[in-house]
Amino acid sequence: MSYHHTQSGTTLLASCTAIGVAGGVIAWQISGQPATLIAMLIVLAGISAVFHSLTVKVEGRELSWYFGFGFWTYRLGLDEIRSVSVARNRWQNGLGIRKAPGFTLYNVSGLDAVELKLKSGEIRRIGTDDPKGLAAALNAAMRATQA
Repeated sequence: MSYHHTQSGTTLLASCTAIGVAGGVIAWQISGQPATLIAMLIVLAGISAVFHSLTVKVEGRELSWYFGFGFWTYRLGLDEIRSVSVARNRWQNGLGIRKAPGFTLYNVSGLDAVELKLKSGEIRRIGTDDPKGLAAALNAAMRATQA
């Protein structure tokens, strides 16, 4: 069984746009220099390009996920996972790649996630707008690899 799902980073893109508009107005008022505004917009455009989406794949004996165009990809063997469950993040946990108390989070939008408890003792959460589908795909793939 394979699984492939891409979630749009709506919340992150909206946040970058709001910060860009507010920051642009403030930068222009304070410095009056277009270079400050341009530099800030370049940084926000870079963040938006990297984190505009999160794609998750379950193929064969591996789980992989990447942000945006796949500038870097995270891979995890299914045999490294002890358990899979649906989780709900707090808004304070944020977006992007975050170390939260007790787990590492990969998220572009929303509060829903799949929590992976690894055999190493680490916990990783992958944000998704399809937590039940991803959890079911992971559990099915893990059972298939054990058979």
